[in-house]
Amino acid sequence: MPIPRPDIHTLYQIDLAWFENNNRDFRSELHSALCEECRARYPDASEKRAIDRVHPTTAEISRVDALWESVVDHCALRADYIAPTTPMTIAIPRALFANGNQPMSSEQLYQRIRKNSAEGILRVLNKGTDIEFMVQAENAKK
Repeated sequence: MPIPRPDIHTLYQIDLAWFENNNRDFRSELHSALCEECRARYPDASEKRAIDRVHPTTAEISRVDALWESVVDHCALRADYIAPTTPMTIAIPRALFANGNQPMSSEQLYQRIRKNSAEGILRVLNKGTDIEFMVQAENAKK
């Protein structure tokens, strides 16, 4: 059975298992995406804190990681979270952090980061050396 060639609609996400398998710290990567205000609130990336998050539409309360919540509900809303000068290899993971690591296509990533083009983002994702922890969503190990 042939493997379909990825296109701008192929979904990608961060493979969290990649960090464990490569002795890398995902929390440090996530911490690096925090704005200065949140970094001051959470100075230690290794400290795990769970907080209550209220879903903005359903008002459902769930326990979430404080770093994720900070990125999603605070840092990602700032104009400088992904600035025009942010390198694409940083902007792509930041877009996925802000999206709670829900899969995104290169077309969706382009709409979020406005860098290069959907095709250019796809080339970066498929190159695999600049952002090794990015995989096609169906290949991610949770």
